Amino acid sequence: MDIAARPDDPGVEELARSIYALFPRCMRCGGTIASYEDADVRILSNRVVHRGRCAADERAAEAERDRSPELDS
Repeated sequence: MDIAARPDDPGVEELARSIYALFPRCMRCGGTIASYEDADVRILSNRVVHRGRCAADERAAEAERDRSPELDS
């Protein structure tokens, strides 16, 4: 089952809190994230960003990567 389909699962919540504890700084702007409630934790990529502007920028960057053709090596 997809993690996004389990928003009320205590195991997913515990995993997200653990990731935040390991990475208390925003991986987009570098600033300290004051609390778990201020964090947007991306479990599958182990990335933590501020809610709001940094999260929106992160989604835009992910969408851009998804649209970009892969380079042939």
